[in-house]
Amino acid sequence: MVVRKRKKKNTLRGNRVHGKGDTKNKRGAGCRGGRGRAGSHKHKFTKYWKTFGKHGTLKVKKTLIGINISDLVDKLPTLVSAKKVEQEKGAYIIDGKKLKFDKILGRGKLKEQLIVKNLEVTKKAAEIIKNAGGKIESMKEEITEDNVEEQDEELADEDFEETSDEEEK
Repeated sequence: MVVRKRKKKNTLRGNRVHGKGDTKNKRGAGCRGGRGRAGSHKHKFTKYWKTFGKHGTLKVKKTLIGINISDLVDKLPTLVSAKKVEQEKGAYIIDGKKLKFDKILGRGKLKEQLIVKNLEVTKKAAEIIKNAGGKIESMKEEITEDNVEEQDEELADEDFEETSDEEEK
C-alpha cells in the first residue's frame, strides 16, 4: 500500500517560524554564516587559514601565429624588399626565425617555389608546397601515415638484424 505522508510545510502550519529558529534565519544563508567560503577573511578565518590569500599561478601558453599560403604569396615582394625572405634560383627561402609567424596554413594556391625552414607546416600546406616544387626543411614533423610506415619499417629492419646476430652465436 501507498504510505500517505503529510508535507513538512503542512505539518508546520500554525507554527510561526517553521522550524527555522528566529524569523531572520530562514532568509538566504545568513543562519549559517554564508555559503561556502563566504567570510573566510573574517569569522571563518580559523577554518580556511591555510589557503587564505593564496592563488594558483597559470603558465603562459604560447599561441602559434599562422599565415595562409595565399597571404604569404601576397606578402612575398614586401618581405623580399625588407630582406626577411631570400630569393635564390627562382625559389624563395622562408626562414621562420626571421619572420613573425610560426606556422604555414593550407589555404590558397601556390605557383612559386618555396623552401621553408624552421616553421611548422600543416599537411595540406606541405602538399601544396611540394606540388609546386618546393621543399620543407627542419620543421617539427607532424605525424602522418607515411612517417609512421617509415618508422615501422626501420624498427622491423632493426629487429631482423638483432635476431640474425643472435642466431649466429
